[in-house]
Amino acid sequence: MRIIQCVQGSEEWFAARLNKVTASHFADVMAKGRGGASSKTREQYMMKLLAERVSGRREESYQNKWMEEGAEKEPDARDWYEWLYNEVEQVGFVEMTDDVGCSPDGLVGDDGMLEIKCPKLTTHLDYILKGVLPSTYKPQVQGQLWVCERQWCDFASYHPDYDEHPLFVVRVERDDTYISLLSAAVATFLTDLTELEKRLEKAA
Repeated sequence: MRIIQCVQGSEEWFAARLNKVTASHFADVMAKGRGGASSKTREQYMMKLLAERVSGRREESYQNKWMEEGAEKEPDARDWYEWLYNEVEQVGFVEMTDDVGCSPDGLVGDDGMLEIKCPKLTTHLDYILKGVLPSTYKPQVQGQLWVCERQWCDFASYHPDYDEHPLFVVRVERDDTYISLLSAAVATFLTDLTELEKRLEKAA
């Protein structure tokens, strides 16, 4: 594991994650369609990384209004977390191998980490009512624990318009059984990506 200190969203950060399978896309890597076939999202992500491999340039990622607003609110969410819980060490990119890495929202102490989401208010309220890690984020959170060699992650949802509970936090423990499945899926994905690149070279 190697920590690359840079500002997330900077050119150095984009360069660090170029060609790599990142935790924010582990759900795509693990996605399966009917009959166990690869899903469309997995194929699309593989084509994105293939394009980066052959061009040496990053492919732009889609960002909607909520994603942009979430990025703007993230520093406030981190401040709230530090005030209520623990200090957070901000890092740029964590590289596990030449092919795999992640961009955690922060490391906490020697064993923990922080993952921040700043969704729309209705989603924030839903997270509070359910009181558990949303299943859609399990691959990302467990993947970050795998990459960063950590034991737990505080999943935090933040919305400033809910004065009674602007920050909701649920602690997620490392699940080595799930991580084994994730690791195997990533290995298969990378093998498939290499085979696709070889096919492209022959077809050119």
